[in-house]
Amino acid sequence: MVLEHMTGRLSGKVAVITGAASGMGRAAALLFAKEGARVVAVDIAEAEKTSEDIRISGGESFSVKVDVTKASQIKDMVESAVQRYGGIDVLFCCAGRVSFGNVVSLTEEEWDSVLDTNLKSMFLCAKYAIPRLIERGGGSVINMSSVSGLVGGIDEAAYDASKAGIILLTKATALDFGPKGVRVNCICPSSTDTPFLRNYAELTPDPARFLEETAKQNAALKRLIKPEEVAQLALFLASDESSAVTGTAMVIDAGYTAL
Repeated sequence: MVLEHMTGRLSGKVAVITGAASGMGRAAALLFAKEGARVVAVDIAEAEKTSEDIRISGGESFSVKVDVTKASQIKDMVESAVQRYGGIDVLFCCAGRVSFGNVVSLTEEEWDSVLDTNLKSMFLCAKYAIPRLIERGGGSVINMSSVSGLVGGIDEAAYDASKAGIILLTKATALDFGPKGVRVNCICPSSTDTPFLRNYAELTPDPARFLEETAKQNAALKRLIKPEEVAQLALFLASDESSAVTGTAMVIDAGYTAL
């Protein structure tokens, strides 16, 4: 994929994006680069394809393979960004995972894995990145939550708990670091057309029907959200256009929560 010319809404900014190998994280990385950001593409999988596409388009990017549940790896990732680009202005925490089950059927290991990947990782990223944002005079932290952090779902106990925790972590961090010029917000999408969703659909008896029924849950528009649409919301939160926006949980759900 070759990006269009850069238009500059993030000109001069350095953006660290976790979960950048695919889905919403990759879409955001490509869009942020198009808008002039130098992008650090982070993933537990190989995110070099994302960085390569950015460089081919004329942008600046490098990739880092990181387990976002490990403090030492997060710390090293932040220092790599600072050494390469001189600082960090935007942190977009997009890495996450899901494990289905209720509080009886879930194993303790599954619970811990989901909470560590989805919630602890955002604590660790903020812990090490926010001081670097403050050094630059402030910046924007964007956390990926979900409508599942606002309404409950069947057999989603760990996932829902982690996504709800992200919302309150976001609000608390916004209050703590707003006086230092750091804005902190989270995004709450509903079902989005990502490789993860497509792969999960293939495990069902009728993948096409599964995707159709999932799309209908987005009650107003009755379609899946595109990763690029989520990236556009993240771009707004990353840019100076949202300079008065902090401590919010922004819903992008095609009407899922409108009922």
